Amino acid sequence: MLSIPLIAFAQDREEKKKEAEEKREENKEENKEKKEEAKDKAEDAVEDRDKVVDGPGTDHSQDRRQDRRRDAVKK
Repeated sequence: MLSIPLIAFAQDREEKKKEAEEKREENKEENKEKKEEAKDKAEDAVEDRDKVVDGPGTDHSQDRRQDRRRDAVKK
């Protein structure tokens, strides 16, 4: 009589272990996807920063500012 409940209990434990392993695998995949998305966003941010005409404080931006001032004085 005791063997039947013990077998059922052991089977239940095995099922729970399998479910836990499946969840871990899913979490690993989700974490990989999140890492890839973060990398993509970082790369996009770098590309966007490079596309800026002349960011503030750069030599080119200062040259352009001086050119505008010179043009304003000429008028």
